[in-house]
Amino acid sequence: MDKFSVFLVDNYLAFILLFFFVFALIIYERRKGGRKIDASEATRFINKKNAIVVDLRTPAEFNGGTIAGAINLQPDTVDKENSLFKPKEEDHIILVCKLGNSSSSVGGKLIKQGFKNINILSGGIQGWVQSGLPLIKQ
Repeated sequence: MDKFSVFLVDNYLAFILLFFFVFALIIYERRKGGRKIDASEATRFINKKNAIVVDLRTPAEFNGGTIAGAINLQPDTVDKENSLFKPKEEDHIILVCKLGNSSSSVGGKLIKQGFKNINILSGGIQGWVQSGLPLIKQ
């Protein structure tokens, strides 16, 4: 352990840079596909900012229960050119998937198309249910 302390002291600048870049990478990866929000913040966006909720799950999962007012689109069809997907670039969009992991790629695609307010429901639909919020059946 003594050798490690000496090594740290001798190379402190390298360690500071390493921690800075790791921290920057973590921030970048978390925001890559949009801002992650929890269920309570999603509810606030839906109620106050008329957010558009896009459920990216399969139609069978969507019909089993979803967030009120959500539209069901498959990840490969979420596109500015799709007639079913009609938000303006400044509208708040909340992407919902099963666990909250696969929405990032769709969010990144929308950001590249010029959309500014992309949000990803942290924990997906399961996070919504675990927060005690209701689902509606289609």
